[in-house]
Amino acid sequence: MSKQRDIIQAYNEELFSLYRAHDLQCLTDNNYTYQGENVIAINTDAVVMAAKSGLYDRQIEVYDHLHLDREVKNPNQMQMELFSATADLKYRLGTLYLYTPYITVFEHSYSYIDGKKFYHYDQKLEDARFNRELPVAFESLYKFWQRIADYITSFFPELLIEKRGQIYFHSPLQYIHAHFPQLEASAHYQWLWNFQENIYPQFNKHRKFFVHHAGYDSNYVMKFLNAHREDDQAMVALDRERTYWLPYLKEQLELCNQGYLEMMKFLNQIEIAKTEDGSFTYQLLQNALN
Repeated sequence: MSKQRDIIQAYNEELFSLYRAHDLQCLTDNNYTYQGENVIAINTDAVVMAAKSGLYDRQIEVYDHLHLDREVKNPNQMQMELFSATADLKYRLGTLYLYTPYITVFEHSYSYIDGKKFYHYDQKLEDARFNRELPVAFESLYKFWQRIADYITSFFPELLIEKRGQIYFHSPLQYIHAHFPQLEASAHYQWLWNFQENIYPQFNKHRKFFVHHAGYDSNYVMKFLNAHREDDQAMVALDRERTYWLPYLKEQLELCNQGYLEMMKFLNQIEIAKTEDGSFTYQLLQNALN
């Protein structure tokens, strides 16, 4: 048991070192502080407004009507899920950095037979682990943006009725665009909309391929089998592909952290009021327009 604990400690120390070396930060770091913001308390204004307006009561009615689990779908739980998703992504990214020095580089993985150059892919354990960890990182990303959608939707429970509980990342942003265009004046909403339009689709394209079509490991092996019949440039392209993923995922982690702040600041700007017919109105607070 002591030997196992020593291995675990050494492994974690190496991960922590890689976190520092590559400046990886998630929402749980620095005592839940990001860009000087306390990420736990940042939603206080939105929570108070929702409670005062009676929106939470309507939320519970909708959850009951759709047979949704309130213990899972309540905003406090979803906030914890968002923290956890960024911690998961940071861990996966640190693990990828750990394996990177040992993955096969085709530029150095070839031999000559009868004067002809042949590339070979002798997949090492670290190489295989890298390939298998990569799609898991994309699942952590997907989970984060799904929870962002769930959290925003909790402030617009009628959307749950409209979608019968089936919410995707774009759902609440497009719902606001269609039904409450006055809220689009918020710079924080605009950040989220721009992300949805220009960044999320590319990430989700990668994720869908890994999940619904081919795992990264098997697909990479097939790419090698096809490329090694071609020329050196095809092999160079394979090397470049794997060096692309680490900076890409690091940027995605930073976008998750920023996206969390943008979402919370947007919700904090909304004034919610209940009308006589039981529906709710949404307006931006005056200071959000200044």
